Parts: sequence; structure tokens; C-alpha cells
Amino acid sequence: MAGTQVPPQAGANGAQAKGGNTKSFTGFAPSFGLNVNVQANGRGNGGGMVAAGGQQGGGGGSHFILGEPEFNNTDDVRNYLNTVRALMLQAAIELAMASKILEARLAQAQTLPGDNPIQGRMRAMKVGRKLKKAADGATAAAKSAVGAYGAFQREYADLMRPRPQRSASTNPFKF
Repeated sequence: MAGTQVPPQAGANGAQAKGGNTKSFTGFAPSFGLNVNVQANGRGNGGGMVAAGGQQGGGGGSHFILGEPEFNNTDDVRNYLNTVRALMLQAAIELAMASKILEARLAQAQTLPGDNPIQGRMRAMKVGRKLKKAADGATAAAKSAVGAYGAFQREYADLMRPRPQRSASTNPFKF
């Protein structure tokens, strides 16, 4: 039996106002998500993406979004901090965009009785400012991850450089 397809009616997804009144606020449901790309470190035991149920993609049961932190060598530190920086930068961008979307959506909401439109926009800005502050925090976290790697390079530079190996002496000490 062939099914018939009916196109969605106006206002079916909540984006359009019901009826003729376009000033009414019908709801807030933006769709934005956070994408996390984590690369495995080559040994097969690190860096898996956490599934929605909290289990790591490899079945390890880690509760870390970035994978289990393993700092066995300088590459592990660099890769982890680069991943933190990339994740926080993406989160900052998405939070800043969501802040502007939320502010614009709330500014279009119907004003309270006795309020003028400017007061409605001011209330929307107060709400959006909180989400913008979260974006600023994510930006600060990305900057701190870069600073952490800089501090790591400064403090542990002697360990990062390959040390010259002395050859075994030809006259070993004997009793």
C-alpha cells in the first residue's frame, strides 16, 4: 500500500506562530550540539569518545570526555592539551552563537504588561549575557590549555630534549 505524504502545516515545528498573531512567543528550542573528535594515541588504549550512556567507545567504561588521561611521554601531554584546546574553542564558539540566538529569540517574545519593548530587550540581554559568560569561560579554558603546554615546555625542557648517551668506557672499574 502506497503511503501518502502530507507536507507539514504552518507552525508544525513550533518555529512559526500559531494563528495570525506573529508577536506571540511560541517556545524556545534551538538545535545546537557539541562535536568531539578525539584521536587515538597509537597504542589503542587511549582517546575514545564517550557514548551517550557514559561508556567509552571501546567499552573501557571511562567517564572522561577526552579519554583517560595518560601522560607517559611528552607527546601524550601535547596531544591531550591540544585536544582540550580544540574542544574548548569549539564549545566557546557554540556557546557564543547560542547566546546570540537566545538573546534574539527572547527579544522577540511578547513583553510583559506595562513594559515597553526596550525593557523586553534588556531582559533578553541579561539572560543572553549568562550564556556569553559561559562562552568566555570556555575561551579562558582553551587559553589555559595553551599556557599549560607552554609552562610544561619551560619547566621540563631538559627532559624533552634528547640527552646524549655516553658510550661505555673502555676501562671499566674493577676491584
